[in-house]
Amino acid sequence: RKSLGGAGTSNTAAIAFGGTANPPTYANAEVYNGTSWTEVNDLNSARSSIAGAGSSTAAIAFGGSPNSALTELWNGTNWTETTDLGTGRSGMGPANAGTTTAALGAGGASPVVGKTELWNGTNWTEVNDLGTARYSMAGAGTSTSSVVAGGYDTEAKNSVETWNGTNWTDAGTLTQGRYNFQGSGASNTSALVFGGQLPASSATLTELWNGTTFTEQNDRNTGVVGPASAGTATSALGFGGEGPPQL
Repeated sequence: RKSLGGAGTSNTAAIAFGGTANPPTYANAEVYNGTSWTEVNDLNSARSSIAGAGSSTAAIAFGGSPNSALTELWNGTNWTETTDLGTGRSGMGPANAGTTTAALGAGGASPVVGKTELWNGTNWTEVNDLGTARYSMAGAGTSTSSVVAGGYDTEAKNSVETWNGTNWTDAGTLTQGRYNFQGSGASNTSALVFGGQLPASSATLTELWNGTTFTEQNDRNTGVVGPASAGTATSALGFGGEGPPQL
């Protein structure tokens, strides 16, 4: 499936949830142990273009299509609905930015917004907006140190912004603008982004962020649109998505 959510701290421990296969939309959740995927208890509400953060045993899933504000917490066994986002939307970034007690969600489509919200383990609070409203961007980090790149408003974007816990700052460009891709990383100075939608194809492109510039790395084996991700800039996992062929 594509447009699913993901969380995880390495390429050997991750959780995947939600997503779509045009149709249906799924509530399914699966856990990865470094070798294989195992189905676990479903989300309470099926949705796609969903955001997530945390680990394979303690995750948060929020937002999604169609313009959902729902937030659910995973405790390693079950999903529990908790306090909604202030603004329901889909396609938020950055990927896996935070934990179940401190998470970040920015941008999205409801219609296209730059809104940013912080999760403190109990409630969402609206903070300073992205400089460029967009959705389906890649990125990574934490609730206080994140980066977002690319995305879509009325066209594919290549702009990059970093988050310092208070404000977003313009920080350069991707080597190639695209959207519907994902990233992994631990801060606004270290991230990996991969895949995405180009004008007429799915991308194999992989780029590494060092806090100042993106540099092209070895490509993925298969171009993919709408994957999910887990891990860091040096130990990453990409899963799901749509491309030639469907993954």
